[in-house]
Amino acid sequence: MNDSFEPEITVLYCGRALAKGSHLPEGTMKGKGFKVRFAMIPCSSKVEVGYLIKLIEEGADGVVLAVCPEDHCQFMLGSVRAENRVKYARHLLEEVGIEGNRLSAVQAHDFTAAKFTSIAEEHAGLIRTLGQNPVKSIR
Repeated sequence: MNDSFEPEITVLYCGRALAKGSHLPEGTMKGKGFKVRFAMIPCSSKVEVGYLIKLIEEGADGVVLAVCPEDHCQFMLGSVRAENRVKYARHLLEEVGIEGNRLSAVQAHDFTAAKFTSIAEEHAGLIRTLGQNPVKSIR
């Protein structure tokens, strides 16, 4: 594995997952040994399986979808739907030989930028053990 490999993690989050007064920087930022891109979405339940896979295909080494706890979801079952979509997308990746745990869902409520960065850093550590994105490697 390449020692200079810095995983690129995309964190998709619902604005309802943030603590009051918190905001995340939009775009890509550099962490210690990884890069993270934060992208606010209207609701985690609106993220489709194909979009999660496309993020990996287009270069993200890992994707974290922050979903609201069930009792905070504006669409009642939206967070459950989102978690099921992540599970299905993981299954599809595994069917084509890509590690499914490049995708994950975390329940988030009252999170700060520091907490989201910590989650991205943990995910980057997992990705480092998997190695560079296999989709990037075959291009």
